Amino acid sequence: MPNRFAKIAEESRQKTNDQLAGELASLTILTSDRLDEILPRRSDKARLARLMAIVTSSTRKNEKIAALRGNLNDLGGVLFKVLDAML
Repeated sequence: MPNRFAKIAEESRQKTNDQLAGELASLTILTSDRLDEILPRRSDKARLARLMAIVTSSTRKNEKIAALRGNLNDLGGVLFKVLDAML
């Protein structure tokens, strides 16, 4: 028996993904469609948002570098995808 909530869950997931892509696109030079193309998973978009939060934080440069180092394993893949798309 199919899950009666599967369709609603999928629509909600897609809407959330689209909203996150739109928010990220407003902060980058990439369009929402381009972000969806290079970062199709919501988890990757969330990683990009975390990366952008570190870079744009009001902390000193050394603190930002330390935060990036501490999160490089988790955020590195997204960083390379975005930079590759921008170059």
